Amino acid sequence: MNKFWIILGALLVAGVSAYAGGLADAITETAPMVEPVAAESSVPSWLIPAAIALVLIGVAVSGGDDEEDGSDPYAG
Repeated sequence: MNKFWIILGALLVAGVSAYAGGLADAITETAPMVEPVAAESSVPSWLIPAAIALVLIGVAVSGGDDEEDGSDPYAG
């Protein structure tokens, strides 16, 4: 009977140590989430609207009468 308890104890210790951690969730490593960063523009953000405004002002100023001789087209 003494031999039975020794073998039972050895099996119990071996079984517990083999089963240890068996109920824990598996550790899965995931890749870190990297959010994309907006690229910095080399052109300032105010430059494009300013250029468009200058072009529109230039077109408005250069638009004049189509008469080459300088006479008033509305003169009677």
